[in-house]
Amino acid sequence: MKFIRKIIRSLPTLFTAIIFATAVWIFAVTQADPTETRTYPRSLPIEIVGLDPNLTILNEIAQQLNLAIRAPSSIHAQLENDANLIDVILDLSGLESGVHTLTPQVNLGLAPAEVVRISPSSIFIKLDSVVTENFPIELRVIGSPSIGFEAQAPEMSQENVLISGPKSLIDTIDSVSADLIIVDAAEDVTRVIELVPLDADNIPVSGVTLNPSSIQVTVPIIQRGGFRTVVVRIVTSGQIASGYRLTNIFALPPTVTIFSADPNLVETIPGFVETTPINLNMANEDIEIRVALNLPEGINVVGSQNVTVQIGIDPIQSSVSFSNVTIQIEGLGEGLQAEFSPENVDIFLSGPLPLLDELNQASIFVLLDLTDRGPGTYQLAPEVLLDNDQINVDAILPSSIEVTISEAN
Repeated sequence: MKFIRKIIRSLPTLFTAIIFATAVWIFAVTQADPTETRTYPRSLPIEIVGLDPNLTILNEIAQQLNLAIRAPSSIHAQLENDANLIDVILDLSGLESGVHTLTPQVNLGLAPAEVVRISPSSIFIKLDSVVTENFPIELRVIGSPSIGFEAQAPEMSQENVLISGPKSLIDTIDSVSADLIIVDAAEDVTRVIELVPLDADNIPVSGVTLNPSSIQVTVPIIQRGGFRTVVVRIVTSGQIASGYRLTNIFALPPTVTIFSADPNLVETIPGFVETTPINLNMANEDIEIRVALNLPEGINVVGSQNVTVQIGIDPIQSSVSFSNVTIQIEGLGEGLQAEFSPENVDIFLSGPLPLLDELNQASIFVLLDLTDRGPGTYQLAPEVLLDNDQINVDAILPSSIEVTISEAN
């Protein structure tokens, strides 16, 4: 009993010692690893969870936030080195369409640590139901075909479109438009056209998905009775100059639309109308000319009664050779003499035939330039001098001449 009473009397002292020792330990630990409040050094991404698949977010929301954390220095160091230890979640579970203000949830993967500040501390979010509705496609044909043609009923690959998106946007759609331009068309028009949802003010509605987003539209274009499209046949007379060739000849436009008060008369036309004759006699250059059409009586042309005819005329390309053309020298220094071998060359030229026909051996100069060359032996390339740069030098044989320069006797 005395022992027990002795222990009981010692309890206050024992508790005091324990408390003092704990305080000393806490003080020592605090001094070695002090607790601090720090702003996390980088922004953290917000993960959105729990969104009902039948809802969509209408407004722009914050994608990242900043934190202030209270923790020992060692915990701060670990959190700052590994951002995966911090989870930031915006939980949308159970929310319905409408406007909501939510607080992001932050989970720290280490203890002891607590979040003392979040920025932004709350996030405004607007949810709306995702719906899909069927809309008819309204095709707008813009313009008219060429004179003498008429458009038939358009053919669309699809007449309706499914549009998905937030209900508030779907409710604003008044029509779905597809525009096809057929201005001056003279044959069937086929286009792939983008579909555009419009509100009541004909302003495009964005933020919705169309299926399909485009359709193919064909508008048949037929020729009206009494009208017919025929080819322009160019009529020429005479011969172009000798040594030249005709490279092209065409009319602009290449076809014309004719008409008559008598449809049967139009059908008797053989499929072309001729121009009045174009004189090519001794022509040696390109020609562009406006000519009238030679139309049968009772037949008229839609638009201008004349066409533009373009005719391309180029010289015939040929080649010619000259043998034993004497080599001449220039630039030989005073007091020097030159010997070269061989003293004649063969040359091969090409170019427009009329220019080649004007050449003769006396009009061709083959030179060796000895400017600034002193005594010695050289292998030099001769140069052919021609008055016309349209003539090409294809080859010189030999291509190199041996030249020996020495002091004059």
